[in-house]
Amino acid sequence: MSSDQNKPSPRSFIGMAVLLIGLTLYAFLAAGIGGLISDWHLAFQMIYYAIAGLIWILPVKRLLQWMGGH
Repeated sequence: MSSDQNKPSPRSFIGMAVLLIGLTLYAFLAAGIGGLISDWHLAFQMIYYAIAGLIWILPVKRLLQWMGGH
């Protein structure tokens, strides 16, 4: 086994940077919008937070696939 197989690819570094920066920005955006809707009925806030809590999964899934080279 050569040492090149254990060396992370440039995609891994780029992907991790995008992941960390992107998820941080997304969390601040989602929280900011959450602050704007704080006067809404609790049921609508729960729907928003459920959607906001799950919607980030799709782009992260694609990013992880790209990082893996698939």
